[in-house]
Amino acid sequence: MTKFVDLLRLAERAKEDVYFARLDRKLIAALHRRAGAAGADQTDRAPLPQPDSSGNSRTDKNRSS
Repeated sequence: MTKFVDLLRLAERAKEDVYFARLDRKLIAALHRRAGAAGADQTDRAPLPQPDSSGNSRTDKNRSS
C-alpha cells in the first residue's frame, strides 16, 4: 500500500514541477522583454565610473578627506 501512496505523491510532485517550470519560463521571458525595453532607454545614460588600479573610483579622488 505504501508504494501506491508514494507513487501518488510522486505523480503530484511531477505535476507541480511542470506547472512551476512553465510559470518560471513565462516570468523569465517577461523579465527579458522588460530588460530589452529598458536597455534601449539606458543607452542615453553616461557610463559608470570605473575603479583605478588601487580600487578607488575616479570620483573618489575629487572628494575632500
